[in-house]
Amino acid sequence: MTKVQAQLPLLHQTSSSTEARRLLTTTSREEASKLPSPYQADGTFEKGSFLKDFQDRYETLGKREKLCLLCFAIFPENAEVSERLLRFWWEGERLRPESESDKKTVNEILEEFVERGFIEPVYKRSGSKGSCYKMHPIVRCLIVRHAKEANFFYYDCKGYPNMEFFKSKKICLVKSEGPSWWSKDVLAFTKAREQAQAQAQPQAEQGKDKKQAEAETMTKEKKQKQKQKQKQKLEDQERKEMEKKRAALETTRAKYLGNLQTLFNVSKQFPELPEELFPNMKNIDVLYLGRWERTAERHMEVVDVNFLRGLKNMSKLRFFSLQGISGIKKLPNSIGMLQNLRILDLKACDTLEELPEEVGLLKMLSYLDLSESYLLETIPKDLSKLSKLKVLKGFIISSNSPCDLTHLTTLSELEKLSISIHDDKFSIKEEESIKQFSKFKPLTKLQIAWGAGGIKKSADRAKHPEDKNKTSEASKLWPTAKVLEKYLKLPFLGSSKSVPKKGNVTVAAATAKAGQDKNGDNAKKKKSGAVLQSNVHANNKDQGGRSPKPVLQSELKLEKLDIRCYPDKEPPKWLVPKTLTHLKRLYFRCGELSHIPVANRDERWNVETLRLKYLINIKMDWKQVQKQFPELKLLEKVNCPQITFCPCDASGAWELKQA
Repeated sequence: MTKVQAQLPLLHQTSSSTEARRLLTTTSREEASKLPSPYQADGTFEKGSFLKDFQDRYETLGKREKLCLLCFAIFPENAEVSERLLRFWWEGERLRPESESDKKTVNEILEEFVERGFIEPVYKRSGSKGSCYKMHPIVRCLIVRHAKEANFFYYDCKGYPNMEFFKSKKICLVKSEGPSWWSKDVLAFTKAREQAQAQAQPQAEQGKDKKQAEAETMTKEKKQKQKQKQKQKLEDQERKEMEKKRAALETTRAKYLGNLQTLFNVSKQFPELPEELFPNMKNIDVLYLGRWERTAERHMEVVDVNFLRGLKNMSKLRFFSLQGISGIKKLPNSIGMLQNLRILDLKACDTLEELPEEVGLLKMLSYLDLSESYLLETIPKDLSKLSKLKVLKGFIISSNSPCDLTHLTTLSELEKLSISIHDDKFSIKEEESIKQFSKFKPLTKLQIAWGAGGIKKSADRAKHPEDKNKTSEASKLWPTAKVLEKYLKLPFLGSSKSVPKKGNVTVAAATAKAGQDKNGDNAKKKKSGAVLQSNVHANNKDQGGRSPKPVLQSELKLEKLDIRCYPDKEPPKWLVPKTLTHLKRLYFRCGELSHIPVANRDERWNVETLRLKYLINIKMDWKQVQKQFPELKLLEKVNCPQITFCPCDASGAWELKQA
């Protein structure tokens, strides 16, 4: 149905909000196409000073920076290009020094482009700077000129990227109605191109005189008989010539593909490449077949994945992306032959069900993205052999997966880890869980999201709402009872009379202890009372909720922690400022979390960015937020009804304004 809908004109589709937006965009593009293209208006730029000023700024760039800037030329006008895509592309093209960190180097180059006026950042609704950049159409017009001069992809007369054959070592895949040079019969493409060139000729050159036309009709009748006699001979000659021409073109095409460096999918919806041509790309560095847009409006799908077997010949490939492509259930075993692969992008491959064990053979792999591949349930154990892996996104924890967190401890260079939990038995509440994460020495960014496990617990609560109404006063005093049981060895009997009220915890606890032990010591009573008093202060609601006793400081150096769909109300015991001393960014999204913990009155978070989204159980006000997070510079609060009096704008964001 998606394929059929993609082929229908927008006027015959439903007038939903998304389709209406597309229709308006298409209409505006049609109106804009009637105006002269800036790419063709040569005299306009030569007359003004803008071209000279632009040329001076462009010439001051280094060779590496110029090639980085030319990458923007293949994207459409006003397209928002993510920093993530540019970082991967430049890594595959060797356009940045490998000695420096990825993020720092890319940000420095992009900031330089912004200062010189080549690109501009895309801001969020809150006004904060996003991770995408776009280029003004006039600037893009001049960049396309330089890209065409440098043979950096091929462009048509209007400045759009084209799949022209034998023009550049970098080619694009674009949406085309007729046959392309990827077709099995390359002659069909050459004939279509010749016909298009013939139609573009002026009509005056193609017109003929009437008398000459009448003479030609007479000669055609006379020659018709002669042609019938020579038809058999001509067909044989043409067949031989066509076979020779086809063989020559196939040889030339195979030689050209052997020298290809980059293949980028700009707008092709079904990127199925011929199986006989795909293995010829032996020297390719960047193979981007997936979707580069941030939104999933452009559906992409492949029916036959046999062409991917040709990956075994691409020993020099550094960046391979299948992002957003449907129809791929399993990658071929030939992916293990990519010994030079640095980045493997499998994000949003919604039909991917299994990874081959040969993934463990990618010794140079530093980035693996499996996020949003929701049918993927198992991870091969050989993934732990990727010794140079720095970023792992979308790691699955399930009951039937052979690879778990203990196997990942061999990844000594892992800096960023994203986990998706599909097992309701897995928990991070206890102190032992922080010990597992502390084994990842260089880990600075951690994201934990609950899938099937959290949904299952929420569904169980929805099926049995009567259990919630059966809560007694004894269950409400459960945290206090646990304190009594831990420090005074008192059993919790389940009755409200067996546990004293909160105001007299110290006295009642000491009395109960004295009643059980006839030879009780006053010193022991005082000590027990002091311990209880400190825990009562920790449970004070003014400090952000009931927090467990803090664990010892670990070697974990997390700077960013993102927790999504947390299934329990009580937070993990290690989620306290004393344990996460290096934490600067803290994100909570969805879930049943009831409060943000602190161990005692004196502890404060060092967090500078706090994002809270869709949390209905956390209850606190702006004063408590400031008290717990004195270093806060950015707060984002979305659909959190019990977090009140925060000075956020209409989009739910607050940012500290420096003097």
